[in-house]
Amino acid sequence: MKIYFFSFFLFVSTYCTGQESPNFLWLVCEDQSLFFSMYGDSSANTPNLDQLANDGIVYQNCYTPSPVCAPSRSSLITGMYPTTLGTHHMRAYKKSAKNKSINMHNLLPYYSSKPKKPIQFFTEILRENGYYCTNNSKEDYNMITSPLAWDESSKVAHWRNRQVGQPFFSVFNFNVTHESNIWKNEDLYSKNELESVLVPNIFPDHLAIKSDILTNYKNIEKLDEQIGVIINQLKEDSLYEKTIIFFFSDNGGPFPRYKRSIYETGIRVPMVAKWINDSCRGNTSQLISFVDFAPTIIDAANMKEKFSFEGISFFKKNQRKYIYSATDRFDENTDMRRSIRGRNFKLIYNGDTTTPTYRKVDYRQQMKTMKVLDSLKQKKELNTYFSDWFYKNKNRFELYEVTVDYFETNNLINNPKYDQIYKTLKYYLFEWIKDSDFGNMSEATMLETMFSSSISIPKLNTPKLVVSDSGYLVESNNLYTSVGWRNKNETVWNIYSENEKIQPNDNFEILLFKPGYEILIKDFQK
Repeated sequence: MKIYFFSFFLFVSTYCTGQESPNFLWLVCEDQSLFFSMYGDSSANTPNLDQLANDGIVYQNCYTPSPVCAPSRSSLITGMYPTTLGTHHMRAYKKSAKNKSINMHNLLPYYSSKPKKPIQFFTEILRENGYYCTNNSKEDYNMITSPLAWDESSKVAHWRNRQVGQPFFSVFNFNVTHESNIWKNEDLYSKNELESVLVPNIFPDHLAIKSDILTNYKNIEKLDEQIGVIINQLKEDSLYEKTIIFFFSDNGGPFPRYKRSIYETGIRVPMVAKWINDSCRGNTSQLISFVDFAPTIIDAANMKEKFSFEGISFFKKNQRKYIYSATDRFDENTDMRRSIRGRNFKLIYNGDTTTPTYRKVDYRQQMKTMKVLDSLKQKKELNTYFSDWFYKNKNRFELYEVTVDYFETNNLINNPKYDQIYKTLKYYLFEWIKDSDFGNMSEATMLETMFSSSISIPKLNTPKLVVSDSGYLVESNNLYTSVGWRNKNETVWNIYSENEKIQPNDNFEILLFKPGYEILIKDFQK
């Protein structure tokens, strides 16, 4: 597989919306790196995504702050880093888990994190300002979802269910490219088909690996068909030109050393933005992170956030100087690694140098590629790259010129020519780590900091109603808390705005939500 990169830089102008209340559509695939023709890899036939790229801007340097889905999605929905939220340990939260039930991956209780900083699911801001917000259908934020985040979150959620003329923000998630579909969708390919597959140069040239790679391209083609259906629905509704569309992956590709890896293959993802202004097209080398998505949407919608995001909007101008990412626990294994990327270079810090870069993940063992790598390791027939991947320890720091070394095979850390680059990146990386609320402690210590040794979930104070002739005022009685209300016969919560006077029916409910706290729902009667 060949990876090509474009150097042409195009800057997103202030006028890319072209209207005051644009619609927004996110098309989110799973577990994909730069395996798309807009990045120079034409192995998969993707006419719908190619057209979207033609109509928009291809971001060459889009990054997730975590190379696995749930932590990365927590960042997307809040505009905050997972290490700030406390969502950086994969599979920490389980919706169906009872209080204090034990997570067998780490022998700690399941938990929904309690951030120190005030945060908000950014779709609450959109809903408060009249947007219809839908999610179809994966949430998976590694924390409890705000009941106020969505008008609809289900397999049938769609912008078409909104009121006539109402602006919308709609998310469609596509599972077909998930790593599990490498082994679930595997097929018997002919010798000619397999021989034509280009293998990334870090992998051994093996037919089983080629089969997995070909299956991934077939899954991408299925993804393109599914995305085509949604885009055609948008066009049928005469909304394509009035809608800002983001296409991206939740983390890097499905293969070993991609997903769950802090290397480029794990955190650098495809990203296309189709803006409303037709002049906003081309390619850009602008650095963007998932923490920037929420502030960008709020900025493009001409709104203000309630609490400060850690991300910065890329709607108006190129502002980001550095990209930060982290790895911690993936299911049963923990490996604390941190990275910073500047314009050309990337520095990786390894918290544990006494273990391999490789981490065994039982779930991933179902993939033929992983089985081949294990087998070659036993036979001592691995290539140089994966021999290093399995090696018993690792360097404290790794430095790569990622603009010319995508697969990060040439560690420059001991080259004195790059000492100043190393020192500069190290300084800013450790400033970020130092500022992190939970990213520099063990998971057990984090839980004691958030809750107590018993992981007792704190409760919110009861809200107060103030009655007037023109309606009810709701006083939250809690700091940094989202408030919602609905009549007893309704299923969807309304966002309550500060100092708003509501006029409910005789029987109604007030809801309070704050991450890490028990959701409070209080019944009221006139």
